Amino acid sequence: MQFVLRLRYDIHLELDKISVDIGQFSQFEFKSIQAYSTYLHETIHWWQHIGSTIGFILSLSHPSQAHINIKALKEYTNYTGCMKPIKKYNAKYAKTNTPTDNEFRTINTIINNFHDIEYFKNIVISPRSVQEHVKEDLFESVGHSYHIAYSSFCHLLASCFDMKYNFIPNANLWLDEFTRLRENKCEGYYYGSPIGIPLIGVHDLFEGQARFCQLHYLHYAAGGNIDWDDFDKAGLLSGVYYSSFELFLELIGEDRPNSISSPLVALYLLVIDLSINPTDGFPFDIIQFETFIESVDPGIRFTYICNKIKSEHPEVKTKINKYSKEEFFEITDLLANAILCISPSAALKTISKWVDEEESIQQLMTEENSFNFSDENLPIRLLFSRFIRFQLDKLSTPEFFCWPGYHMTMNANEETLSKFKEHQALFADNKDGNIYPRTFEDKEEKNVVETFNKFYAWVSGYDLTRQWIVNDGDFTYDFFWLTDKLSMDEFEEWADANFKQVYGVSTKDFQIL
Repeated sequence: MQFVLRLRYDIHLELDKISVDIGQFSQFEFKSIQAYSTYLHETIHWWQHIGSTIGFILSLSHPSQAHINIKALKEYTNYTGCMKPIKKYNAKYAKTNTPTDNEFRTINTIINNFHDIEYFKNIVISPRSVQEHVKEDLFESVGHSYHIAYSSFCHLLASCFDMKYNFIPNANLWLDEFTRLRENKCEGYYYGSPIGIPLIGVHDLFEGQARFCQLHYLHYAAGGNIDWDDFDKAGLLSGVYYSSFELFLELIGEDRPNSISSPLVALYLLVIDLSINPTDGFPFDIIQFETFIESVDPGIRFTYICNKIKSEHPEVKTKINKYSKEEFFEITDLLANAILCISPSAALKTISKWVDEEESIQQLMTEENSFNFSDENLPIRLLFSRFIRFQLDKLSTPEFFCWPGYHMTMNANEETLSKFKEHQALFADNKDGNIYPRTFEDKEEKNVVETFNKFYAWVSGYDLTRQWIVNDGDFTYDFFWLTDKLSMDEFEEWADANFKQVYGVSTKDFQIL
């Protein structure tokens, strides 16, 4: 929810000794190489959140919880005055779960929109969280939460770039189908439905991908002289960092290979890439509503893909030897077809077509080129532009984004390093602990700084909106994670002004329940 890449102080000190432009790594002490591998690991987390389909939807889920409710939140203040939190007001005064009066219909909309997106986030990231959510009155079903999260995401993008739904999927057309699934008691889509819990979630997949790309980097940077035993001794192969690889081996029926340079490890990274980039619901419309959960849930996709490798396509276990574009597209297309999904290559080409054909996207990318964004919905414009930029580069060099540890060592050249620089995190901490915008060689610094300031003004508004809806007690203004250069009073004044600009009321006007 903060959109920040953070590193430990000692990692910053090591990175200061080297340049991010390095092409030959052997000249540096291994301690510096280790530090750089950590930076690569954390940068991959940025890629996951800004460049993968599921990560991008998760990244916009926090803004969505505010944007989708702005109209209703303004109506709420007209009906009830400034009362906080809304969740407690509803629990205290609502007489029914299906209100007919305007006040509680509005409150019902706010509460349900917020929690459905929250459930989606939690279940996708950590599937076992559903065991707690089913005990809550507001939880209807996994399918309903996924429907609302995807609908909110598509509506948010459409409101900014495609009001007529010419290229963003029209989620308005999904309602009848999801209603049908609920009424027909289709498993996963109605209240009280049995719930299957995936063996793994996004947390495991994201950490596994980042860790194994990091290990690739260390292995190849050291000339292949460090491998499993070294990583085991260093404690790098345990817990959430290893769980998805362990499951991968189990599902495809293989033991751990002799070296991390094995084609099996390359295949594992490709399977994660395919798992976290579903295409149903975005960028394409939903093909089969009955299997929507299975089509988009990364943990389920990961399991299905591994099962298909074992049962139908064992030949892919040894196919990746060159870490090439051809290998990437051939195998992802094959496995996507095996699980009856549109391939990532088709998705990349479709998004590239938007840039060629859609005027609103062309305008967005013009703003991205100069880093001078329209003020209206600026965070959405900024994040979507970086998502699109990522897809364009991934279409041309998918192998770099799937196996960066290999390509930044064995294939280190000007193009590779330029690509890595282009897709560094937009916002990162420094040794002093404060957050700063990254610099671009081709963009004016004043535009970057201004965009940074406006972006975090919006983020402060998202935070206060979340507090308004569900947090007990007074509003808090603890934004010291952003910078220590302002006092609490200054933060309070800044955040309150941002909130008032959106909702027309001050956080000081609220009565706390």
